[in-house]
Amino acid sequence: MAPGTNATYPQLTLSALPAASSGSEAITLNATSPAGLTAAIFSKTVVLDTDSKASVGITVSAGQSVAPGDYKVTIASTYGGLSKSTDITVKVVQYLIKESGNAFNPSSLSLKQGSIVYWINLDGPSRFDVEVHNVVFQSGTTAKSPDMQQYGTFSYTFTAPGTYYYACAYHPGMKGIVTVTP
Repeated sequence: MAPGTNATYPQLTLSALPAASSGSEAITLNATSPAGLTAAIFSKTVVLDTDSKASVGITVSAGQSVAPGDYKVTIASTYGGLSKSTDITVKVVQYLIKESGNAFNPSSLSLKQGSIVYWINLDGPSRFDVEVHNVVFQSGTTAKSPDMQQYGTFSYTFTAPGTYYYACAYHPGMKGIVTVTP
């Protein structure tokens, strides 16, 4: 994620634990994060029956002043007098281009020489398209990313000033431009 943005993760899945064998159990959730990041869980309490599962979303937000780096967000659960926690690593980057809806967003970016840009594919497979994307530069460099499945990433360091046009080889309408200044 980039500073000043947020990301929602709907994949936090909870399963019933042995305490539920007698009926059901209530699981209380909370999240802690370092300064500059906030984590909000959609539901603070989930009730599960034996052999049931539930998905809970979480939104992580990065403040404008958060420095690029890897940050640990801890998700803790309490149930039947027991506690368990898990850590999620959140990567904050200065420049992020999202591949979503068969488009690069933003499609145009201006930055200083030496900057690193990250691309992430947020498109998931559909009935008609496997939604694999890549980044193929058409000017400024011959670099090319590997094919990226959903949540796959690619980064490139722009070491020289210039205009860099790029596209996705699989989706002709996916085009972007990076302008690099000294």
